[in-house]
Amino acid sequence: MTAPRTDRRTNRTRRQLREALLALILEKGYDSITVEDITGRADLGRTTFYLHYRDKEDLLLQSLETLAQELVEQIGLNNRGNDGLRQPGAAILTVFQHAREHAALYLVILQGGAAVPAQDRLQAVVAEVAAVFFTRRAKALGKPLDVPVETAASFFAASLLGFITWWLRRGTPESAEEISALFLRMIFRGMVDLLGEPGKGGFTLDQAV
Repeated sequence: MTAPRTDRRTNRTRRQLREALLALILEKGYDSITVEDITGRADLGRTTFYLHYRDKEDLLLQSLETLAQELVEQIGLNNRGNDGLRQPGAAILTVFQHAREHAALYLVILQGGAAVPAQDRLQAVVAEVAAVFFTRRAKALGKPLDVPVETAASFFAASLLGFITWWLRRGTPESAEEISALFLRMIFRGMVDLLGEPGKGGFTLDQAV
C-alpha cells in the first residue's frame, strides 16, 4: 500500500506546484517568478520543490509534457484506423475542448516570453500529430501531398495554436463546437472562400501584398 500512497502524494505535490506556477504567471508574468514564490504559493518547502523539478522552467516543461500526452491520448490518433482519418473535425474539436479545460496553461505557454521553449515544444507536438494525420490521409487518398508533409504540418500547427490563442484571450465567447467549426472552415476553405480565387473574379496576388 506504500507505493499507491506515495504516488498520490507525489501527484498532489506536483499539481500544487503546477497550479501555483500558473496562478503566479497570470498575475505577474513568468520572468519575475522565483522558486520561492512558487513554493510559498503552494505552501511547500524549497526542498520539496527540488525533489521534483530542477527549476521553474523544468516545472513548466514537465507540465506541458503532461498536457501534450493527455491531448494525444484524447485525440486517439495512434489508435485509429483509416475510419478516424475521415473525421478530422472530431480531433480538432477535442483540441479546442482541451484548450478550454486547461486555458490557464495554454495561455501561459502561448504568450511567449521566457516560456518560449514550452511554446516551441507545444507547436512541435501539434505538428507531429498533424504530420501523422497528413501522411495517413495522403496514403488513404492514394496520392502525395503537393507540399512536404513537414511544411504542411508546421503551417497547420501554427495556424491552430494562433487561433486557440485568439480564442482564449477573448475569454472563449464561442463554444468549442462553434470555434472548431470556424477553424475548420478557415483552414480547409481559407481566404478563397471569403475573397474568391486569385485572378478569377476575386482578389489578385498583387492586391494581397
